[in-house]
Amino acid sequence: MSSPKRLSGPMMWLTWSALGVLAILVAVGLLGAAASAGELAAFLPVLAPVQGPLIMVAIAFGLCIEALILMTGVLVGYIRVDRIFSPSALRLVDGLVVAVVIATLLVIVALFFIPGPPQLFLLVEAAVPVGATIALVLLVMRSLLRRAVAMHVELDEVV
Repeated sequence: MSSPKRLSGPMMWLTWSALGVLAILVAVGLLGAAASAGELAAFLPVLAPVQGPLIMVAIAFGLCIEALILMTGVLVGYIRVDRIFSPSALRLVDGLVVAVVIATLLVIVALFFIPGPPQLFLLVEAAVPVGATIALVLLVMRSLLRRAVAMHVELDEVV
């Protein structure tokens, strides 16, 4: 019986690089959103009264995305060192679920502060089922990982 194939080194580095670029883009987007909030309020005066709460929600949402990226990068590292079947990997997946749920709740909160064009409301509103679906998929993947961890522990005891 052959051993299971691991993620190749170049694929792992490519994944980490893509996650790093994504993290930088999110951070730049957050800084750009905070810096240009006044200009946006001047362009769309209807957003001026809710500028502060929207910026706070946007920053909190961005921090959730950064946490997702970081935890995903750590999980990729776990694959490299064969720790993906450890309890700490389960805690990281739990963290992914929590971050997605919080981000989705922040989108729902943002809906109460959007007085602007209906297209903007619809765009933000569309993010709610997307976030809920991602959370549900992560919960399914978490249960699969939990089952695999149990099987791995059982196999280690047998061997």
